[in-house]
Amino acid sequence: MSLTRRLLLAAVIELAYMAGTRAAIHYFSGNSIESESIRTALRLGSAAAYWWLFKPLILSRKPDLPALRNPYLVVALLLFLSVPVLTGSDKMGNLAILFAITAIPVGIKEEILFRGIVQNLLVERLGAARAILLTSAVFTVWHIGVWAFQPFVYAQMFLAGVLLGAVYLRSGSLLLVIAIHALFDALYSLSPFLSPPINRNWWGYLLLLAAVALAIYWSVRYRPAQTAIKSAA
Repeated sequence: MSLTRRLLLAAVIELAYMAGTRAAIHYFSGNSIESESIRTALRLGSAAAYWWLFKPLILSRKPDLPALRNPYLVVALLLFLSVPVLTGSDKMGNLAILFAITAIPVGIKEEILFRGIVQNLLVERLGAARAILLTSAVFTVWHIGVWAFQPFVYAQMFLAGVLLGAVYLRSGSLLLVIAIHALFDALYSLSPFLSPPINRNWWGYLLLLAAVALAIYWSVRYRPAQTAIKSAA
C-alpha cells in the first residue's frame, strides 16, 4: 500500500476515533467509567491500526541508550514531571486509580500517532525544529473538545509536545516518550499532591519552560550515534 493511501486510511481512522471519543464524553461525561472504557478501547484499536499501517516508520529510529543518562535530560524530565505533582488539582476521587492506569493506553496511542508517525514524516520534509513545532501545534489542536479551554492547559499541551518531540528526536526511543507521557498524565489523575496546589499560572509555566529549555539544550548539544530516519515510503 502506498504512503498516500496509508495516510488517507489513517485520517479516516482518526476521524472515527475523534467522533467516538467526543460522543462518549457527551453522553457519559468525561469523568466516568463508561466514557473512559469506551475511549480506552478506541485508543488501543486505533493504535493497533497505526502500528499495522506504519510499523516501518514507527520503528525507523534506533534508540540511543547512552543519551538517556545525560544529566540535562534527567533534570528536564524531573522538572516536567514536577508540574502535575506541584500544580495538579484534577480531583478524580474514586476514579483516580482508573484514570492513572488508562494513562498508559493514552500514551501509547498519542505517541505512536504524533511522534512515531507525524513527527517522523515531517522531519523528513521540514527538518527537526519545524517538524517538532508543527507536530506540537497539531497535538494541541487535536485536544480541542476533550478539555475545557483554559490557557494553561493548552499551553501545557504545546510545551509538552515540544519536550516529547525533542526527547524522541535525540533519544530515538518511542518507548521513552510513551512512558513520560503516561506518567505525566497518571500524576495528574492522582493529584492534588499538595493542598492547596501551587499557582500554576506562575510556577506551572516556569517549570514547563525550564523543562523544555533544558530538553532543547540537551537535544541540540547531544549527538546520538544514529539519527537518520529510514525511508518508509
